[in-house]
Amino acid sequence: MSQTSAPTAGPVPGLAPELLEQAKGLIAVARGVVLGAGHGVHRSRHLGGGAEFSEYKAYTPGDDLRHVDWKVHGRTEKYVVRRFESDRQTAVHLLLDRSGSMAFGTTGALPASQGGVPAPTSKWDAARTFALALTYVFLRQGDRVGAILADGQGRDLIPVRGGQRQASELAQRAVVAPPAGDANLPGVLEELVIRGRRSVVIVVSDLLSEEDTGLEALAVHRARGREAWVVHVVDPAEISFPYAEPTRFVGLEGAGELSLNPRELARIYREEFAVHLARQERACADAGIKYLRLVTDQPLDEALARFVGERTWG
Repeated sequence: MSQTSAPTAGPVPGLAPELLEQAKGLIAVARGVVLGAGHGVHRSRHLGGGAEFSEYKAYTPGDDLRHVDWKVHGRTEKYVVRRFESDRQTAVHLLLDRSGSMAFGTTGALPASQGGVPAPTSKWDAARTFALALTYVFLRQGDRVGAILADGQGRDLIPVRGGQRQASELAQRAVVAPPAGDANLPGVLEELVIRGRRSVVIVVSDLLSEEDTGLEALAVHRARGREAWVVHVVDPAEISFPYAEPTRFVGLEGAGELSLNPRELARIYREEFAVHLARQERACADAGIKYLRLVTDQPLDEALARFVGERTWG
């Protein structure tokens, strides 16, 4: 397995203006995905009448007046509401595979979905957009979200927290670096420290590592009572192999180059890749891991709606 550098944390310092614009664009697309998925993405709230104080927020019409802090109002003449963590609040851990193979994509020229969401340009584009949409869904419910972006350079860590700033930080970190190298998902999952009784671990990956894809390490989290998901990101060309002329294929994770005639192996490749897909889905089912296949030529909002529909929301 490849070595990994120490995780980093906190907002991205000195982010270039063009990257900030990319992050804003990513946020807009992710919000479009959430809207396109429908009202089912917001089933309940877990922040409210719990026992442990969480944070203050500015009062907005509809907030419970019982939670207005009148002492703060007396000092500042501002209306603020106390928010509490419920025992039912969930800690969500997102693991995003930013390895070199995630840079592959053939769908960028496809039309936008009916909801206006543009087609992803690569598997990484689909993965980060979907993960950000998931972040919005969980944060709206009052849960806490953290993320690890893993690639050949190491791990970029966003600690588990609540609040909409989490979505902004994830968007910024998702545009800082392109996919590269080997993500070493098993190592990340083995070292993932989870506290609290309610937690969800969601791996967003193409599961194309030449070594262990991390499913065994994820199964350990499932065996410890945590909800575990795999969002399997696949480009349609990986399924159909739509190549007919002699082509030079380049390994995206340092595997070199290979020139060949696709017609000679198209049938064998398609059969092998179909076996690969079935194997990953079966391995998840055997381990009690929930599996969602995200093919990048299909609308992301439909994939999000499937996730919401298949998950049990407390």
